[in-house]
Amino acid sequence: MSRGFAVLNDMLGSWSNESLTTFATLEQSLIFTPGKFQYTIGVGGDLDTTRPLRIRHGFGAAYILDTSGNRYPLTVIQQDWWNLIGNILQVNANIPQYLYYDPQNPWGILNFYPIPNVGYTAFWDSYLQFERFGSLEVHVSLPLGYVMAIKRNLALELEPYYPNAVVSPKLQKAAETSKGNVKRTNFRETIAKYDAELVSKSRATYNVYRDGA
Repeated sequence: MSRGFAVLNDMLGSWSNESLTTFATLEQSLIFTPGKFQYTIGVGGDLDTTRPLRIRHGFGAAYILDTSGNRYPLTVIQQDWWNLIGNILQVNANIPQYLYYDPQNPWGILNFYPIPNVGYTAFWDSYLQFERFGSLEVHVSLPLGYVMAIKRNLALELEPYYPNAVVSPKLQKAAETSKGNVKRTNFRETIAKYDAELVSKSRATYNVYRDGA
């Protein structure tokens, strides 16, 4: 039981790094300190909460909320885009445009640009790790399909510790199917957004009766 419990928590730790095995993203937030553009996030950090494994990027993944309730888009960028900014310490604005998350350990680092002048609030969607089971008696509530996926895949993870164990093709298939079902349910469609002026406009179909469009 002790070995199975340890392997269970190790397996869930591994699943945390697979975006489609996590069934939810958590919206986290931060109130800006005027003049400060870097914030640590994690237990004991500037933002004393769960450290994100990564932050969701794409259209609508983050935004700024002002004191009147108005929302402004906040673009989540990767490190290569962040590195292209040449004057990070010299540009201030009431509403930052970019957020770059550096997932250091034990604290991640949230970087905003331009440097915020006002104490508005930033919101973003984070991928968080599965919480470790605290004991063998703990009760948890999981979405449909997770219990079977955990049971079948835990059996495969435990196989190397038991030399006489035999993994049947049926068990192997059940583990793959149950985890695959969870991933299919958790798939999130990403809608691309673009400026219509940058895309060539389609032309009307030729009309044989008018000898034109």
